[in-house]
Amino acid sequence: MSGREREVLRLVARCTSNRAIAGVLCTGGATVKTHLTHSYGTSGVRDAAAVAVGYDRGILGRIPAG
Repeated sequence: MSGREREVLRLVARCTSNRAIAGVLCTGGATVKTHLTHSYGTSGVRDAAAVAVGYDRGILGRIPAG
């Protein structure tokens, strides 16, 4: 998983919308969706469950405190 894909997943984990992620990363919404799709493929999931998989596998670091 690329660094950008991890960054997008971290923002998704914080309940950040795709539009807001695009703004933070200075990119377009389609690019954000592409990063998410690649993250899902790498994780072997089809949706935001990739966030849970990322934390379980240590890809996103430790689960943030509430």
